[in-house]
Amino acid sequence: MKKNTLLAFGMVITTVLLSSCNGMPKEIKADEVKEETIYMRSDGSSQVAYVEDFNEKYLNLDELKGYISSELSSYNKKYGDKAAVLSEIELKSGKVKAVLTFKSSEIYEAFNNKKGENNARFIKADKALSEFGELSFTEADSDAGEKKAAGEVLSDEYNIAVVKGPVLFQTGDKIKYYSGGNLYDSHHIRVDEGNEAVVVYSK
Repeated sequence: MKKNTLLAFGMVITTVLLSSCNGMPKEIKADEVKEETIYMRSDGSSQVAYVEDFNEKYLNLDELKGYISSELSSYNKKYGDKAAVLSEIELKSGKVKAVLTFKSSEIYEAFNNKKGENNARFIKADKALSEFGELSFTEADSDAGEKKAAGEVLSDEYNIAVVKGPVLFQTGDKIKYYSGGNLYDSHHIRVDEGNEAVVVYSK
């Protein structure tokens, strides 16, 4: 069973499908979050939203907010001002929702590795081919679900993410190909608990 990320780090998390008919939103809103979500934005920055039960009598929301901000401060010292920010946090009906914003996927991955989740990696084509060269990939825009070999799609022309569930992975730029997971549309793919997906999306 997936451990509580937020309380292991100070809290717990989940997110939401955030698309609209006019394109992707600028940012995740806590009040819209339904499950853990990773949002890779078109400008190269990223957001992660968490939702978890919060019934801790020894810790209130302000203390949790302070703890998270303190933990993120180390990334600001290393990567620069506002490299990692607690954008929003709220507590309603026994659940805490938090949205963290990172200036780049590199910073998010560093944070992710430190807390031990490792539910998203961003890799170059050569590494992707060495790990996933035997997989076939589905073309996201194909109504027939056309399949292509890894060598045809794993290129540094695109971003490549390796995503472990349970999480909703969404992108500001279009998803081009994927292996594993359940594609909702050209910007959203959900990966269930215990599963993994390789997602190839535009830069």
